[in-house]
Amino acid sequence: MLEILLTLAALTAVPSPQLSGADAEHARVLERSLDSVYMLGIVRRSKTGPEAFEFVGTGWVIEDGKLATNAHVAESLLAKAHEGRLAARRSWSDREELRLSSAGIRIHPAYAPWNARLKRMVVRAEHDPAAARSMSFIPVADVAICAVESGTTAPPLPVADPAKVQPALSESIVYLGFPHENISGFPTPHAVPGHVTAKTDFFFQRTTWPESFLIHWCGPVVGGASGSPMLNRAGQVVGLISASENNLSLNGERTSFGFAYGQRIDLARELLRDDFAQVQALRDVDWSRRIASLLLPPDELLEQMALTRANADGVAALDASHTVSKRSVRVTQGAKASLEVKLEPGFRYGFLAAAHDGSDIDARIVNTRGGELLGEDVESDYFPVVWLGPLDEQRSLTFELDAAELLLGETDCTVHVYRYEPQLGAVAREDEGVFFSELLQLESNAGATHSWRFAVQPGASLMFSATSADGYDIDLLASLDDIPVASDETPDSVPLMIFDTPSAGILEVRLRLPRGMPTGALVSLSGLLFAGPKPRLLAQLEAGAEAREFSDAELGGMLDEALDPLWEVVGVPARTVFERILPLEGVRELEIELPPGFVGIVSALAPLGEDIDLQVELEDGLVLEDVEPDSNPIVVLEPASQPRTATARLLYLEPEARIPQVIVRFCVLEE
Repeated sequence: MLEILLTLAALTAVPSPQLSGADAEHARVLERSLDSVYMLGIVRRSKTGPEAFEFVGTGWVIEDGKLATNAHVAESLLAKAHEGRLAARRSWSDREELRLSSAGIRIHPAYAPWNARLKRMVVRAEHDPAAARSMSFIPVADVAICAVESGTTAPPLPVADPAKVQPALSESIVYLGFPHENISGFPTPHAVPGHVTAKTDFFFQRTTWPESFLIHWCGPVVGGASGSPMLNRAGQVVGLISASENNLSLNGERTSFGFAYGQRIDLARELLRDDFAQVQALRDVDWSRRIASLLLPPDELLEQMALTRANADGVAALDASHTVSKRSVRVTQGAKASLEVKLEPGFRYGFLAAAHDGSDIDARIVNTRGGELLGEDVESDYFPVVWLGPLDEQRSLTFELDAAELLLGETDCTVHVYRYEPQLGAVAREDEGVFFSELLQLESNAGATHSWRFAVQPGASLMFSATSADGYDIDLLASLDDIPVASDETPDSVPLMIFDTPSAGILEVRLRLPRGMPTGALVSLSGLLFAGPKPRLLAQLEAGAEAREFSDAELGGMLDEALDPLWEVVGVPARTVFERILPLEGVRELEIELPPGFVGIVSALAPLGEDIDLQVELEDGLVLEDVEPDSNPIVVLEPASQPRTATARLLYLEPEARIPQVIVRFCVLEE
């Protein structure tokens, strides 16, 4: 029996493989290097319990008293610095920590400006030379240095000299760090092997090694590894892990699928020098040239954007007859570039510009005389666009461009100015009454947004209303030249908008339908134009308004006239349940009893044009309101199978000397 047991032991005891000399030395180097790699984070002191350490990313000793990491890790540390002390530890529970100085954090000067530019890039689509698409990139110069305020660092890791050491394709590279996202247990230092798959510049272009600052690497990278040193077989740091490609699960968890990226080590080493900003300034010139070669050519970009808007306005194509100006201007820091244009009535004008190097620039349109601002685009992009008109009179305007960020140098910009006559239904102020009516029948139950566009003149009052014949919650929204002017998104089936047009332009009205409406459901929409900014009688009263009392009959007549357009659209007679005339100072409340099976309409009117608001609160706490700036608020209540009680609130909070006399009416309509 003893002989059998000895034989089995001999068979099952498998000796550990012995590493070759080079591999054994590499393993010893990695073991020693782990002591110089730290967890970076914030230590919070609790008033009632022990301290808590929040891990942010990995850092390592690049020089005595200095830790290298990613810029995005350093940003997180700075953002949390007011919450506790910044620290570096070798493990989660390590008490022999290094204390970091927030004032001693140095982020690479290319990180902020270049990453802002790369987020805005529009390039030619690979599959369709005539199309354009946005491009995403890996963060540029994602490196930082953190100074140690107290504590003694481990020995610095040896850093490769890129002038002498270049990692080869498929070369084995190991990173040392604290990957922990979706990994069991506390963060633990890991040596993670992988291979170099490519070397490019930050714009993903293959180039010479001196310009290849982005190391493409194949291996698992998850949260916590950011800032980890990447070591070659000689134990030298050649880069810092900074990003990886991930799949996103339905519950929001990220899973790395193997492709990752490292920042070449000399970018971090530059930050140890006092002239690091000057070093990057010389590089900016070449990078600006490279990004300009990748962007969709400015003329092409602007023509595509202009044509897209023209198509939406019913114009099929743009040609030389639609071009007012095409020119180049130069934007410098702190100075405006400007172009004066004379605008003719009846035309829609487009002012477009594009910075050749991707710099964020803003555009404004001002009156040449007086400097009144008429339109602007201050979004974070390099291609501002402003559309105006159609105007009702000739004007001389100035198109201004200026820098919205710190420029890398003088920035050349291409400017296009277009004009055309919109091929849309025009809303003229003399066209009193219903100018638009449409009946929609749903083709699917997936929900949808329908839109209509109109050329409008300034100073007109418009009313748009919609009705879901099946009682579904639908919404109305309106914008003038992409600026919201009105909406009714309250939960009801009869949205209503009443508003004035402050200027000429293109009005877009959107009808939003919910998911679940059955196929074949009917929705009606109509638009009505008042003769002037307000109903005629009210406008006349405002023109010569005096602080006087109106008779009940006068007030009732004014409210009748204000509501006439609504009854014209509804087409059903209204029965008045009650009507009150009262002075309004602050807030007044009235109780409403809505009988079953009826649509309820609460309306009010301030005869001298004061801005009053109306809220109706139902028993279940739902509040419907009309808080648009006008003197005639209206709230519509959906019918229900049971009687309902509601509280109507009239609000007038303006600091005026007089207390307005207000009429309020509650009507019901049979469905």
